[in-house]
Amino acid sequence: MAKKDQTAPDVGPGRAPARARARQQVMDPQAIHQEIFLRIMEGETVRAICARDGMPCKATVMNWLARDPEFRAGYAVAKALYAETLAEEVIEISDDGTADWVAGEDGKELDHEHVQRARLRVDSRKWLAARLSPKRYGDSSMLKIGELENAPRSDLSDTERAVRLAAIAAQHNKEMMK
Repeated sequence: MAKKDQTAPDVGPGRAPARARARQQVMDPQAIHQEIFLRIMEGETVRAICARDGMPCKATVMNWLARDPEFRAGYAVAKALYAETLAEEVIEISDDGTADWVAGEDGKELDHEHVQRARLRVDSRKWLAARLSPKRYGDSSMLKIGELENAPRSDLSDTERAVRLAAIAAQHNKEMMK
């Protein structure tokens, strides 16, 4: 009889690769949940969190989101708090002008590329904050339209609807002219 090869890799049918098994360390699931929520709140992506040692794979986190109401609620709170983090970053980026000027031929010159990059960073964070927390950071005209959609339709006459829509359109036009 042939002796079983002791140097064979420790994988096979029904066995996870060593890297995946290392992630399956026995830890308190609540502690893992809290760590995930904290990292999300601080701006780390689920993909980056799951790449860390000791963290579950992304499929596990997505499974928790789909099946665990407590995890889903904690995730929603973490995302809402992340919107607050984004808003703070908008202020920090906007106020930081340290790299806006570079040495040029005639002294200091405006670094247009840096200013545009800062503008992109601010706009991206504003956009995401508005999607994560629309009542706090969303466009007011978008909220008014949403409020109108949620209004009981039987209570509004056609004239009242027309007046509300005209008011929303006027407010939107006014904001666009600024």
